[in-house]
Amino acid sequence: MPELNIIRPPKISVDTRKAFLKQIVMIVIGTTISLVFTIGAATLMENRQRVEDRKLSAMMVLSNIEMFSRTLDEQEKELGSIDSVAAWLLSKPIEELELLPNEVLAAKVERVVTFFFLTYDKSAESIFSNNIETWKNMGNVQFIDQVGKSFSLMHSIEEYWNKWTTNVNEATADISDHPGNYEGGTWAVKCLRCEKTRRYIQNIHTMKGWFSYTAATMRYQNRRNMKAIGIEEQEVMDYTNAREMNDEIDEAAPNPQVYYTAPIDPANLTSMNDLDVMLDSIMGR
Repeated sequence: MPELNIIRPPKISVDTRKAFLKQIVMIVIGTTISLVFTIGAATLMENRQRVEDRKLSAMMVLSNIEMFSRTLDEQEKELGSIDSVAAWLLSKPIEELELLPNEVLAAKVERVVTFFFLTYDKSAESIFSNNIETWKNMGNVQFIDQVGKSFSLMHSIEEYWNKWTTNVNEATADISDHPGNYEGGTWAVKCLRCEKTRRYIQNIHTMKGWFSYTAATMRYQNRRNMKAIGIEEQEVMDYTNAREMNDEIDEAAPNPQVYYTAPIDPANLTSMNDLDVMLDSIMGR
């Protein structure tokens, strides 16, 4: 019987096995390190983005509060100019003021009883207050609590002034609608002789001081907000100034008179030519 020629696999030396295992280990280590770096880089970028988002949200809120404070400053200045007119009117006997031309006195009285409602941009407040993700990302309970108090104060200031303005408007409107119920020959004199309207005119000086106080209070509250979140006041001022500059454009607002009083296009009148001919025939022209 012939001898079988069996091919035997070569023997693997111990050194070859060690090299193979070493290679496997290095691959595993390299893959692990690569994963760690990838995950770490992604986490770092995510954390950095979260920090940027947190600061942007805080800056928008702080800036809105500062812009509201500036609105209060403007109201205080406006009342300052009105206050001088009110003081002059109140210092003169009504009998003397009645001798002035009606249009002159009416203009002065209208100046001290005409006010506009107070409002402010509530977009940042809405985003901050109604978005739970913003709260979670902010991660600062003290800041959230203090900003909530600032928003509440802003609402109170807005509500108080607008209620006062509504009362003044209603008082002067009632004089216009029911002149027979009030003493005096003209609307302006009736306003000056009406006890309610006169009291509102006297309160202008107090309201001027109230605006000055509320503006200072809002800025005090906002500085506490800045401290709680760790943002410098100058940074908020710069951000707010930039926002206000972006609101301005180098062109005048549309004038309604240009649109409402535009002349009729002559070309449009040609559509009536047939009727013109008919009328001319009827009238014998």
